[in-house]
Amino acid sequence: MELDEMKQLWARMELRQDGMEALLRQDFRERRMGQVRTALRRALRWQALELAVWLGFVAWVATFWVGHRHVTHLLVIGLVLHVYGLAAIWSCATQLLLLSRIYLFDAPVLVLQRRLAQLRRFRVCSSLALGLPWWCLWLLVSTVGLVWLGGVDIYAGSSPAWYWVTLGVGALGMGACIWLARRLAGRPLRSPTLRRMVEDMSGRSLRRVAEQLDGMARFERE
Repeated sequence: MELDEMKQLWARMELRQDGMEALLRQDFRERRMGQVRTALRRALRWQALELAVWLGFVAWVATFWVGHRHVTHLLVIGLVLHVYGLAAIWSCATQLLLLSRIYLFDAPVLVLQRRLAQLRRFRVCSSLALGLPWWCLWLLVSTVGLVWLGGVDIYAGSSPAWYWVTLGVGALGMGACIWLARRLAGRPLRSPTLRRMVEDMSGRSLRRVAEQLDGMARFERE
């Protein structure tokens, strides 16, 4: 075999090898992206369901405080819950928008990772902001629920001092949680329990998406 023929043969083999590698990379990316989109669809469905629940909550609370607008403490409680429900709706709608940016628009893996990191940060912050007030909100929701179901007003039927002391204890608990969150902010979480709590706040579906994208990024770097 002549030298030129050998060079041409090696060139064809290298082209074929490069083509096979490109096909394998494309197949790997498509399979991983399929898994990513499946997890994102699940997250989108749950987020849409959560949004619908909060819309129903706000509608229910609105009918309550409008119907009891002549009772000062019930009006105030209803309005507080109404504002909280609107904040929850805003959080859900924002997360749906951030999820849609990842699900609907194809982009390089690095861009998808940045968008996912933004979504997970927002989700953790909103989970804290909406979760901590339940130290006090459970009492307000119980008050509204008992009035709505059986006409029992635990604020008027018991000592208002007890009601305010209970809210004060809730405020102390909320303050302690805020202090702990600020103390842990920016530090590596060594406790598996704390890491699991943070991961749960950011969403298990989103954690699976992050793992798939990390795998794609490592594969593309190799």
